[in-house]
Amino acid sequence: MKKGILLCVFSIALFSYFILSDGTSGNSKIENTKSFGQLEKLKMALTNPLEQYISIVFIGDSITWGMTATGNPINYKIGRDGTLSDIRDNFGSLSFVNHFKRYIGSEYMAGAPPFISNWGASPNGESIVEYQKEIILFPEGENFEVSTKGNVDSYGVVKRKDSLSKKQLYFQINPFSDGIGIIRFNFTGKQFTLSYESTESSMDYELLVNGLSQGIFTTMAGSDGNLPGLDNRRTHTFDYVQDALIEIKTVKTNVEGPQTLKIDGVIVGKTVKISNQGIIGATSRSYLLRNLEGNASGDGVAIKDEDRYIFIQLGTNDRREKDSEQFKGNLQKLIDKVKPDRTLILMCANPVTNDNPQIYHFTMQETCHVIKQTAEENLIDFINNYTIFEGMKTSRYLADSLHPNDYGHDLIYRNIIHSLEKR
Repeated sequence: MKKGILLCVFSIALFSYFILSDGTSGNSKIENTKSFGQLEKLKMALTNPLEQYISIVFIGDSITWGMTATGNPINYKIGRDGTLSDIRDNFGSLSFVNHFKRYIGSEYMAGAPPFISNWGASPNGESIVEYQKEIILFPEGENFEVSTKGNVDSYGVVKRKDSLSKKQLYFQINPFSDGIGIIRFNFTGKQFTLSYESTESSMDYELLVNGLSQGIFTTMAGSDGNLPGLDNRRTHTFDYVQDALIEIKTVKTNVEGPQTLKIDGVIVGKTVKISNQGIIGATSRSYLLRNLEGNASGDGVAIKDEDRYIFIQLGTNDRREKDSEQFKGNLQKLIDKVKPDRTLILMCANPVTNDNPQIYHFTMQETCHVIKQTAEENLIDFINNYTIFEGMKTSRYLADSLHPNDYGHDLIYRNIIHSLEKR
């Protein structure tokens, strides 16, 4: 995975002027259907320190890919077969997906540098970005439950200016007591790190994830690399879990006299991964057959188990279907395939000038209506990237008869961010 640092082409100040001040984008307008909570859930995930791993995927066609956006590959036609092995987009391009990626890095990940990679089956491109930042938590408050069971000598929180979090949670238990100390919290992700103090009388602890033991671990000085003193660290890694119950339970050793477990903090390496899985020429039907689970292309599956937040914008090429009802059926099949245990947001693309009835059997306006209707029937949030261009000359936002230019991509990006931030 290669590392690169790129500055946003459009400043946050400009974004604030167009979006946050009056809710408009130049001559366009912001319009979204009734909220069903998916965008709110994504925003909460981005701000929740205990949602450690967030993977966002954009599914779409050439507009999502960013075919006419400045900075994308010009050799995209080489080896194209409509699967994930196609040449992918460049992270530095001015597509709406890349604007979104940079915004998330700036606003939610404290300006962390992007780690850029590409889909493994594709010869070139930079379709995937990850941002990482370290969050130090202390096990108290509404996100944590601290309790005891049986006879515990004492437990509580003390100030420790030299500890990682400036505080310390401790349990002290007699070796002949039946007491245990317990820390519980809900967690989504793959790993976290525990910071603790090591002494000669430190206890062990057991880690459980959804009731399944991950093992018993020592905090005693001189064991398992622990050094006497504060901020010894152990990283616990496991398969991706969603809203799992994490339990840390004290385990007594054969040390004589009172034993202690002293926790300095919980360190979460929050990670946000965003993938552009737009495929040039894709329709709802072709995407379902070639790029989702069960496909025979051999180029992988666009959505993996840990991908939980999915933006879908298809329909421009679906106009070649027999009629809009056939498109609606294909879109529903795709939703049914993607939806289980995932958070979906449906979007409609921009107006076009190519509505040639010899090629396209229904209009983009009707396409947008179908997507909106399907979203409402499935109780899915819908972002309308069609109506924001109404009343605007097509030459202002289109690079050709179908695809937005850089300005058009910028307006779509702003509409998505407005939808995320205003709910």
